[in-house]
Amino acid sequence: MRLLPGLVGVSLLTLTAAACSHGAISELPVAPTRVPVIARLIITPVGGATIPVGGAAPIVSSGPATQSGSNLGAFAQYNDGSGHYVAAQWTTSDANVIAIEDGTFMAVGRGTATITATAESKTASETFTVRGGIAGTWSGTYTVEQCAAGSGSMQEVICLQPTPGRTPGVLYAGSKPPLTMQITQSGKDLTATVQFGALVGTLAGRDRGGNFMTFSGNVTVGGTTASFITWDGRVIEDVMEGVVQFEVRVAGLPSHAVVVARLDNITRR
Repeated sequence: MRLLPGLVGVSLLTLTAAACSHGAISELPVAPTRVPVIARLIITPVGGATIPVGGAAPIVSSGPATQSGSNLGAFAQYNDGSGHYVAAQWTTSDANVIAIEDGTFMAVGRGTATITATAESKTASETFTVRGGIAGTWSGTYTVEQCAAGSGSMQEVICLQPTPGRTPGVLYAGSKPPLTMQITQSGKDLTATVQFGALVGTLAGRDRGGNFMTFSGNVTVGGTTASFITWDGRVIEDVMEGVVQFEVRVAGLPSHAVVVARLDNITRR
C-alpha cells in the first residue's frame, strides 16, 4: 500500500506519540546517593583516663567532637570525611571496676578495666584506671600543732602541756589523738561519720574536685563539743592529708579553746 504524501507527517507524529506513551525516557537518570559508612571508631578521651572511685559520667551518643576531647563516648569517622559521636554497644572487662548502666559510666572499685564500644561492626577499646577516691573508711592519728585556751580552766583541761605531777590537756600541742572516719559520697556531697578521739558525730562536706575536700559540723561527748571551723584536706591514693581547725567548748567551763591540727597519719583501711 502507498501512503499519500499529505499523510506522511501525520503518520510520523502518531508513531512518535505512541512511542512516548509506551515508556520512552523523558529525562536523564539520577545517580544513587551514597550513604557514608563508619571508617573508624574512636573512644574518647583518647588514651583512657584515671578516675576516682564513685565517679560517674554520662556517655555521649551524638554531636560533634569537642576541642578538649574530654567527652566520654564513641566518635565515628566516616568514609566521606565527616565525623560525630554515635550510639554504640558498650562492654567492660570488669564490672567490679567499671560498670556501664543506662548510658552511664560508673567507677565502682579500684583497678583497671578495658572498655569496648561497637557501632556498625566497627569496634574500639580503651583502658581506664579507677583509683581510690574520698569515700571509704579512714583511720589513724592527727597531730595537734596549736592549742590556745581563752580561760585558765580550759587551758588546764584542753591545752596543758605534759608537766610532772599534772595531767596534760586532752589536746595539747604535739599530742596525736586517734581519728576514724567513714565517708560516703553522693555527687559532690560528702557525709562523714567521725570518731575524733572520744568525740563522735556526723560532718557534712563537699568534694572540691581533684580529691580535695572540706567538712564542717560538730562532734560531741558528754558536755564537750568540738565545732569545726576549717577542714581542708585531700586524698592521695590511700593517704589523707590536710589541716583542720576547731573550737572546743566544755559545759560548765568559761570560754573555749581553739585547736589547729594536721592530718598527717590517716590512711584508708
